[in-house]
Amino acid sequence: MAHKKLLRVLFVEDSEDDIELMLVTLHHAYGEVLHHRVDTEGALRAALMHEKWDVVICDHNLPDLDAHAALRITQEENKGTPFIIVSGSIEEAAVVAAMTAGAADSVSKSNLARLVPTVEREMKKSSTEHDLKLAHAQINRISYYDQLTSLPNREFLQHKVNQLLDRVAGQKRFALLVVNINRFLQIPRTLGMDAANQAVRLVGMRIQDSIGDAGFVACLGGDRFAVLLYGCTQYEALQYQICRINEKSIEALNINGQELFLSCRVGVSVYPEDGRDFPELFINAETAMSLARTDSRGYRFFNRSMNASGQEQLELEHALYRAVKQEEFLLHYQPQFDLRSGRMIGVEALLRWQPSGKELISPARFIPMLEETGLIVQVGEWVLRKACEQNKAWQQAGLAPMTVAVNLSAIQFHQADLVPLVRRVLAETGLEPRYLELEITENIAMHREEVIISTLTELSAMGVGLAIDDFGTGYSSLSYLKLFPVHKLKIDRSFVIDIDDSENGGSLVRAIAALALNLGLKVIAEGVETAAQSSFLFHCGCEEVQGFLYSRPLPAEEIAGQAGIQGLGNPSPGEHCRINCKNARFRQVGMPLHECSAGNQSVANSL
Repeated sequence: MAHKKLLRVLFVEDSEDDIELMLVTLHHAYGEVLHHRVDTEGALRAALMHEKWDVVICDHNLPDLDAHAALRITQEENKGTPFIIVSGSIEEAAVVAAMTAGAADSVSKSNLARLVPTVEREMKKSSTEHDLKLAHAQINRISYYDQLTSLPNREFLQHKVNQLLDRVAGQKRFALLVVNINRFLQIPRTLGMDAANQAVRLVGMRIQDSIGDAGFVACLGGDRFAVLLYGCTQYEALQYQICRINEKSIEALNINGQELFLSCRVGVSVYPEDGRDFPELFINAETAMSLARTDSRGYRFFNRSMNASGQEQLELEHALYRAVKQEEFLLHYQPQFDLRSGRMIGVEALLRWQPSGKELISPARFIPMLEETGLIVQVGEWVLRKACEQNKAWQQAGLAPMTVAVNLSAIQFHQADLVPLVRRVLAETGLEPRYLELEITENIAMHREEVIISTLTELSAMGVGLAIDDFGTGYSSLSYLKLFPVHKLKIDRSFVIDIDDSENGGSLVRAIAALALNLGLKVIAEGVETAAQSSFLFHCGCEEVQGFLYSRPLPAEEIAGQAGIQGLGNPSPGEHCRINCKNARFRQVGMPLHECSAGNQSVANSL
């Protein structure tokens, strides 16, 4: 029974009659035989170049071409195509020579019954070899390419670097960059793994587009990439390429209709100054990248002093895991005041870390690491519970009820169980929801708007206060303020400082205060350090303040002592004013805070 499969045969033959006989034979096994006849070298080369043939069937002796020459041409133009000699007369020595040179077999024209089995055998062999080639290609792709992005992987990168090292041999400089997507873990936690994978693919494409022919891009897995820049030998050229990477990265990504704004940090090592082999160059670029989180430019060039700093960062990360287990964290509380009455109306809970027997560690050092490691979720729950417990304890001790503000990172805010967690903590601590205020940064509003609205609405309906922290420093549209059920805007300290330092420094503060007034929101300013700032804020309509002018962050027991609750009842507004300005900055008891005569002197270092 004939196969349905098409057989494509190239005949190297000068006899049409012989071809007809062979076609009759082949049709017994194949339903359709597509064939073409050539009998010169030029025609053979042309046929092999322009078509893909399953088999070449060649006569031994032609007027202008013999089997040995035809075999050589076939191997040159289309290596791997089975080559079968079909001849009326051929000496055994010629057959042996042809098969030694690569011919598949030799069939006599007087015994064409052997032709079909020979073709079928070679077709199976060819198919097997083809499958093996595909398998080898797949193994090579798995071994040397990242399956998610289709970019070369670390092994391929190392191979390219080693090739370059052999070629330049210390005579030319080149750079190795390690690129990391900032806060990438937030994406799978909030939008799922499919969105995270899509984001990695898109960022990889953008890095490749930004580099073009200037270098080689590899995916290191997860949220990391590497770039080999072999044409950049000058510092300025490297800076230019790095800036191109960052510019491309921060453009909005559209994933399933959701806009994401990502940024990258980059570490750079340069051959031969920063290493003379791949491992050293790679490790040093990674070290620089890990320290780039503290660089406003988003990139760092490696220098030898970073090794000590990198080791310190690693030790800090290990210490953080121990701190969570050993409960080395504590809370300080910064009082918040009403500008008109002088009353302390709330506190902001601020996380502190004090390893056993050591000094306090700056939050600027450990909070970013909490977010990167994911520990912020566990620690954040502890902060929420501790702050609520403390506020309830103050109330039970006789302190007038006030709010406690707790910051939520973007990672915490996007946890699916945030609302149940808040509800559970309030119930277990006994704190009324109206005495808890949750602060979120405005950049949280840039992702999954409908989910954010739902979460904020549930929290607001519960009675929890909601504030936008660091207002004015983010990238999102102000239109979200009309949609989100927030109650308060918190003016970032950088704008408050500008009130003193710039002629137009107060313009943005006025604008924020006016915006809040129009939307029916309260405004609180942080980082207030001078009486001039306080007075300016009061006249702008800012109702609430916090900062070193009034009080530094304090342990819980000092908050209680300041408020005068040690059996003495609640202090008057004027007494709050006098207590919080221990060095008699205020002219008289009971005077509103904005009228106190502290002058324009900063008190950041005096309390």
